[in-house]
Amino acid sequence: MMARDPASDPPDYRKDETRLWLSVLDVYNFVYREVNRQLKEQTGISVSKFDVMAQLARYPEGLSMGDLSTRLKVSNGNVSGLVNRLRKEELVDKSMSADDRRSFVAVLTPAGRQRFEEAAALHADVLAKCFGHLDSDRLGETTAMLKSIIKSPSGKAPADND
Repeated sequence: MMARDPASDPPDYRKDETRLWLSVLDVYNFVYREVNRQLKEQTGISVSKFDVMAQLARYPEGLSMGDLSTRLKVSNGNVSGLVNRLRKEELVDKSMSADDRRSFVAVLTPAGRQRFEEAAALHADVLAKCFGHLDSDRLGETTAMLKSIIKSPSGKAPADND
């Protein structure tokens, strides 16, 4: 497939690109707000804390703070703050790494695993309500279309010089 030249796009195409971007933001804000609200109300966990716990649930042996930061695509400082707040709630434990004494490893506590499982079930229910009007085919098509946006023909995200 040959790449299009955005400079030759008609003005309506540019408006359509803007509409798509605004629609993506609308969907994100709608779903995020609803998931965050219900998680906080029913489990006391924000989406940010949920995301940390979800990563730790996938790695029962724990994750280094650096790995957690990389997987969540946030700064080390953000991860440290979230892990420390989860520690205060006794949902996460943090200890020095056996492999690298300069590094710490975070792990879910038993109470954290139980709370995460409750939150994960609620998270799934909220998503089902948000996307319930989409049949399986439409859901798959929409997901594929959105994923195609972040891939250029080369398989990399577009850069300024592309």
